[in-house]
Amino acid sequence: MNNRFLSAEMVIESLRDSGFSNTAYAVAELIDNSLQAGAGKVELGFIEEQCKTATGRFPYTVSEIAIWDNGRGMDPETLRIAMQFGGGKHRDDEAGMGKFGMGLPNSSISQCKRVDVWSWQKNSDAHYTYLDVDEMKSGRLETVPEPKKKDIPEAYAKAFFSKKPESGTLVVWSKLDRLSWKTGNSIYRHCENLVGRMYRNFICEDKIKIYSKTYRKVGNESLVEMKRASHLFKANDPMYLLKGTSLPDLPGGYKKETFFELTDEENIAIEYSLEGGEVKRDNVRIKTSIVKKSIADEILKKATSKLGGTKWGKHCSRNIGVSIVRANRELVLNNQFLTATLRENKGRFIGIEMSFPPTLDAVFGVTNNKQNAVRLIPYDMKPISVEAGFDSEREYLRDLDDNGDPLSQVLKVVSVIKKQISALSKQLDHISVEPKGRSGSNSDVADKSPEELAAGVATHGSEKREMEGHHAKGKVDHLDKEDIVEHLIKKVRLLHPEAERVADRLLLTGNHFLIENFASDSEAFFDVSTSKGLTLVLFNTNHIFYDKFLKKLGAEELEVMQTAIAGFARVMNETTDVARLRLLNSARRDWGVVISDFLAGGLDEDNEVF
Repeated sequence: MNNRFLSAEMVIESLRDSGFSNTAYAVAELIDNSLQAGAGKVELGFIEEQCKTATGRFPYTVSEIAIWDNGRGMDPETLRIAMQFGGGKHRDDEAGMGKFGMGLPNSSISQCKRVDVWSWQKNSDAHYTYLDVDEMKSGRLETVPEPKKKDIPEAYAKAFFSKKPESGTLVVWSKLDRLSWKTGNSIYRHCENLVGRMYRNFICEDKIKIYSKTYRKVGNESLVEMKRASHLFKANDPMYLLKGTSLPDLPGGYKKETFFELTDEENIAIEYSLEGGEVKRDNVRIKTSIVKKSIADEILKKATSKLGGTKWGKHCSRNIGVSIVRANRELVLNNQFLTATLRENKGRFIGIEMSFPPTLDAVFGVTNNKQNAVRLIPYDMKPISVEAGFDSEREYLRDLDDNGDPLSQVLKVVSVIKKQISALSKQLDHISVEPKGRSGSNSDVADKSPEELAAGVATHGSEKREMEGHHAKGKVDHLDKEDIVEHLIKKVRLLHPEAERVADRLLLTGNHFLIENFASDSEAFFDVSTSKGLTLVLFNTNHIFYDKFLKKLGAEELEVMQTAIAGFARVMNETTDVARLRLLNSARRDWGVVISDFLAGGLDEDNEVF
């Protein structure tokens, strides 16, 4: 009979449910380790392999994730400690981002059942050890295996290292059973904004370069890098005060400027107690920023939608809230401090950053997975005071101070954050987010034509398909104005000034589809062309289908129809087989001919079939 105090199976499963929000946060734990080890380069390798699904398909999905760096590496003893739950040697490093000793094992088993690690130092061989969830649950693996000398497998070495770094660490996750996303591209897309935001300061200070690469497994012995799936993470700054970030280039003469400007910076002294009772102090810094009025006005000169509907506004919409930063690395973007009205309206055009050192972890309730500071919330003091049995907020705060309760220190910070948000809200009243001549509109939707709305839906849908692994030919992240103008002059026969106007409008919306009406002698009722990331869908105004049907649709119905045809264009974009593409083009033209034949003799003057 087994009377062990703890059940290995239950403990391991509890550790696996350790609260990582998604794969991106789990990967970030290992990037933290790399930074702490002085790495200047980190690569996330997503290794895809074909597997048969229940429907008989053989898609490529991620079977392994590799994370390697060129940091200092670990000696055998340190490596073994790093693989223990609660191990690690960073607990006494007050300035470092690591401290809890849970990062490597916890983050790994939150995503997979096996983790293999190689680490090497300058002038030393690589040492290897592993953890396996199945072996741990069964009791076959009760301690971290003692690291032994073992070369990195040739398949990994050839794929990852053009030249093996003098020192570093390679972590490989396999037996993946808890990934949030299934393909290398989709994992990168979901990690792109989050990782870029977390490590924005390190990236902009050129302290680290973080790469994402996707590999395909060929047999059991080699990995082939997918050339179009290699990315360098860019900084994503929710304060919009840094340059060289993932924000699209600003228009005109503003390209070298920052989108926002600093409005305030305040330092708050926070007290905390050491284990022996000694009271010490450290500073919390709160910075605020707001969109530059001059840049907002410049964008709105040519915009057909509100500022929030432009590509810059859409970028800002992913960065709403208070950025809580610990040891120069973001823990979380917390939007609880913003009212619902501010979140949904102009809240994207302000920035608030609260930063503090690891010495204040206990004060703010930093979780051991470094995803949150749970005590930093917008407390409503009146009900809290009443619930605690005090007649006034002042009495309650005095009691907190008298008893040395850390909450009194948290409330000092919360008060300043609330004050700063209130000040920013008032400043926003003087900044317009409406296009010139369109003030009073209730929504971005009211400012857009059916064509633009359909193009936006098609762009969003295409992005979703890219994340799911359905890749289009010639995909680019950002459109180039000169390419757009050239394409419009050639395909739509626009004059150069008009082509520039249309290109400017397209770049402001961030859409990769452009839907236009165009008189053509073609037998098709619509035409599709793609060039350098732009998909142009032209509805033929000379076709009977346009005359009898399209031009008589209401705005909502027209948007649906145009979106459906944009979907056909996307099918063509994803088609790599030349013969199939010819067939689709032939079908498009033949369909137009048949529709003409049918409609020319099948409708009376009231468009009713007889």
